[in-house]
Amino acid sequence: MLKFLIGFIFLAASIFAVTPVESIQQDIYNARDRVMPALVHIQPVIKDYNTGELEKQAVIGSGVIFHKDGYVVTNYHVAGRAERILCTLSDKEIVPAKFIGGDPLTDIAVLKLDLSNYSGKIKVAEFGNSDSVQVGQYVIAMGSPLALSRSISVGVISTKDRYFGSDVRLPSGERTGRYNLWIQTDAAINPGNSGGPLVDLQGQIIGINSRATLYANNIGFAIPINIVKKVTDIILTKGKVTRSWIGLHCQALQELENYFGANRNSGVLIASIDPGSPAEKSFLRAGDIILEVDGQPVSARFVEELPKFYSLIADHKPGSEISLKVLRNEQEYTFKVTTKQLGDLQGEDFECKKWGFTVKAITKQMQIDYQLTDTVGAFVVGVKPLSTADNGGLRRADVIVKVNNDDLKNFSDFIDHYDKYSLANVDKVLLTIKRSGATRYVLLKVDNNKGDTLDEK
Repeated sequence: MLKFLIGFIFLAASIFAVTPVESIQQDIYNARDRVMPALVHIQPVIKDYNTGELEKQAVIGSGVIFHKDGYVVTNYHVAGRAERILCTLSDKEIVPAKFIGGDPLTDIAVLKLDLSNYSGKIKVAEFGNSDSVQVGQYVIAMGSPLALSRSISVGVISTKDRYFGSDVRLPSGERTGRYNLWIQTDAAINPGNSGGPLVDLQGQIIGINSRATLYANNIGFAIPINIVKKVTDIILTKGKVTRSWIGLHCQALQELENYFGANRNSGVLIASIDPGSPAEKSFLRAGDIILEVDGQPVSARFVEELPKFYSLIADHKPGSEISLKVLRNEQEYTFKVTTKQLGDLQGEDFECKKWGFTVKAITKQMQIDYQLTDTVGAFVVGVKPLSTADNGGLRRADVIVKVNNDDLKNFSDFIDHYDKYSLANVDKVLLTIKRSGATRYVLLKVDNNKGDTLDEK
């Protein structure tokens, strides 16, 4: 009788047991149902000046509702430069949205849905903890790949600490990636997925999809949600993200610690210093190894450790004094450095329609990035083919410093000159430019009958 009872129990268990595959399948369903109602299909209209003329383009992106008042998180490169935004919610209702704030350095933006005429009820997704994710963990990428709205793909986390360095640029031109690592996944992430959530099997968001590689299969990247939580909280409470800057560029020590006399896993190597920066004024040098920041030991033997160091500096209040213990020629020194606020990455754009090119105001960061002498003048963003500017030899990244021998004091000064000569219908304008540090002259021969193009001779 006992043998019969035991056999019956095993038979029943085998009949009603859930296989591992079925269990994972159910977890995917559950995670989908928890997050998909908060998924947003975003259709922004952005301004593009890169072709030499102002073009308004409708693009596609994704986002997710994270707050009961209708706040949506997405990528900065999706909505940061939008002049109009429409969002499609889970019930297929379309509502307008307003750009609240963004941070190109982490590629995060916050929108607010206009729910004044919306009769439905929004759903809110839950943020998880990206510090607890594991390599090999199952994840779900949600969004609108290639404008195919409300799609999901499943994969695993390939690595949780990918680093790209400081030379990565967003489609809108700003640098990004200096202050964060990236989650790499083989879940399919394509253009249009940007801004959508990367979700674990518990239905919590562990990342915001940001980058797809067009040159490789099964490689996509997401911003860790702990970075997203920090940035969105600052945007909602303070309106914008501000960071301190001292002008350091560092590299991983790796095998160099013996050469510089440093201990293993101790110190951050300064590779270069921006001219005129607080670090230069405080007499720091390339080749110095920073051992401590305000008494806190720092280390960057590997590149994955650099964002933590950069963030430690950036999180100080601008204008504050920080103490750096530095190893130089096997001697330790202490330097006091007063931080400055990191300026805007990109300046105001302007279209010179009659002359056939677009320009941008030069920010302090642009001066550093493009190794310019100062921020005076107008930076050429794009030149329209076969335009007056193109025929005259103007090129992208030229800096206009004079218009008809009048020195430009600032960007507004250039716009005033453009308006004056355009309204006067002058047929020749001489631009003095800086190109790769050298002075050149560009003569614009304006055909006032044909706008910004000339007949071929």
